[in-house]
Amino acid sequence: MAALAVAMGGWATEAVAQQSGTSSETPSAATAPVELGPISVTATRSPISAMRYPGMVTVIDRDQIELKDPDTIEDMFRSVPGVHFEGGPRRTGQVPTIRGFEGENVQIRIDGARQNFVSGHNGRVFVDPALLAGGEVLRGPASSLYGSGAMGGMIALRTLSADDLLEGDDTLAGRAKFGYQDVNQEFTESLVVGGRPMDGVGLLGGIVKRDSDDIELGNGTSLVSDDDIISGLAKADVDVMPGLSASLSYLVFNNDAREPANGQGANTAADSDITDKDIRSDTIRGQVLYAPLGQSWVDLDASAYFTKSQVEQVYEDSGRVTDQDVDTYGLFIDNRSRFSLAERSSLTLTYGVEASQDEQKGYDSASADGTRSGVPNAEAEFAGAFLQGSFEVRDVIPGTLTVIPGVRYDSFSADSEIDESTSDDEVSPKIAVSYEPIRGLVGFASYGRAFRAPSINELYNEGTHFAIPLPNGQTAVNSFVANPNLKPEVSDTLEFGLGYERADTLMKNDEFRIKGAYFQSEVENLIDISVNSAGPSVSCFIPPYTGCNAGTTDTVNVPEAELEGYELEASYDAQRFYLTAGFSSIDGENTRTGESLGVLTPDRLSTDIGLRLFEIDTVVGVEGEFASGFDKVDDPSEERGGYSVFDLYLQWAPSEQALRGLTINLGVDNVFDRDYERVFAGVSEPGRNYKGSIAYRLAF
Repeated sequence: MAALAVAMGGWATEAVAQQSGTSSETPSAATAPVELGPISVTATRSPISAMRYPGMVTVIDRDQIELKDPDTIEDMFRSVPGVHFEGGPRRTGQVPTIRGFEGENVQIRIDGARQNFVSGHNGRVFVDPALLAGGEVLRGPASSLYGSGAMGGMIALRTLSADDLLEGDDTLAGRAKFGYQDVNQEFTESLVVGGRPMDGVGLLGGIVKRDSDDIELGNGTSLVSDDDIISGLAKADVDVMPGLSASLSYLVFNNDAREPANGQGANTAADSDITDKDIRSDTIRGQVLYAPLGQSWVDLDASAYFTKSQVEQVYEDSGRVTDQDVDTYGLFIDNRSRFSLAERSSLTLTYGVEASQDEQKGYDSASADGTRSGVPNAEAEFAGAFLQGSFEVRDVIPGTLTVIPGVRYDSFSADSEIDESTSDDEVSPKIAVSYEPIRGLVGFASYGRAFRAPSINELYNEGTHFAIPLPNGQTAVNSFVANPNLKPEVSDTLEFGLGYERADTLMKNDEFRIKGAYFQSEVENLIDISVNSAGPSVSCFIPPYTGCNAGTTDTVNVPEAELEGYELEASYDAQRFYLTAGFSSIDGENTRTGESLGVLTPDRLSTDIGLRLFEIDTVVGVEGEFASGFDKVDDPSEERGGYSVFDLYLQWAPSEQALRGLTINLGVDNVFDRDYERVFAGVSEPGRNYKGSIAYRLAF
């Protein structure tokens, strides 16, 4: 979107500038602009203040990424309320969840390109944070704008452009970085170069290499994990004429890893499960933006992309080869038309179309015909059209009233030789209202319907799920059973909340923000896995053992489910120090049986306290994560104790002319070497981790 040109900031945009070692004057409340805080370009497909958006959205910008120096996407978003990464410490197994929704219920996009790779145990998104300019997490239903898969929300990532590296009159700039962390003996080297060879042309190229070994856990054991990663980005941005620009980019991630076939959870007992994995993701994207000056009814974004994600595994003991290959082709076109209805009223219409196609191929050298259990050869197609209005009325009644209605229509189909093809359609309406009676105080409420079409893996799964070797030499096999009659998941969500922001709250040039929400989602036809097994059948022990099996596994629709929870974000920023906090609580159940449902998490509080030492160009801070005991389970073995974990960080960016461009980051994660486990991970988290990096930027 043209809106992607808008700079993104965190919960305290001015704070980040100061964290980087540069002082930034903040206007007083009397003269401050209306938009004090960060701007979201994802929540409405048009720039809107994160505070005034009638929902919960968190924006992470490049300065925050450089300050915290994350190694994975999970590190970037771990403090965001309502967001949880399951799958354990291995980066190849990390899967994001939002408000209890996981897998295909969380939509992920990089520069607008869908990332539709879904695997049982091999993660969701493959990109290095060092190549990102920022990201947003939109919590709550987003199908009215983004279609299938945005029931829990979406994660939108933005890659670097030349403008993110160049400053002022720079025509060429480069940034080299070297880092190390001891918890997995990881070395990181990166180089990003950007330039403007001529007016209106921006070029950027970047490469990142990470080489790591086994992960030392808080319980004193090592987690088998050996990564050798090379990531790259090439991008060209061209201003063709005033109001018309084009962009072309190529993003690649390649990891040669050694780990168990199941990249999530703990080590396996058998060495036979160790594999050499080749994990690769390539995204090619082209974009045209057209917003002619003086034409408020035209703000056009037309983008096309291709993403190829592949995971190939070679088992060390047997040489068996398995492969999953997902190709995604996509196109979206949207436009914003802005109208002034009266002196104090305005309307922005956002409308467009989107289409995508997924093609999946699976391979297993151990099967007679080469097909792979759990990875069917299949295709899925999606097409949608949407319309959203944003009405803003000022001072007709006291304050500002914003009403945002929207609706999207989607059709989808899936096809495979395994079983019959299927097709369906859905309509996703949404209406949201925010009211600011006095400056800085915002109340909001929304209703939204979202849906997720059944994935090709859920529709056409077949083959072996697991096998149980028996003492008599027999093997009891639990088999997947295809279910092409699955219905789409549909959720109806009510949400309401309150936010407040103010400058000069306690002292001159400070900024205070707080925003919270309560949500309740009623879900119909939630897609879940049903393992129908009581162990090996009787025939496994009676010759001639005909019909020996361990039952079946299929995907089913859970008729009714409910998820509800609370979220809170707050920040206070003064020139010398800053404080941020985030809290989330969630619960969910099958309303017919009372069983727990969804990826539930304990009540969780995250904090960040930082101090700016301008005299020595340094920022120091401590992050805390506090989780209550977890007992929202049906199986007592899944209960987990509470924990508190602290991380320290320091950044030194000298302002002296001789050292300008140098940045040193130091940190200690899990300072007290706690042994703790996140829910449903099945493995302890990493122990104490000493880390550091040194970067140097040179510009001409």
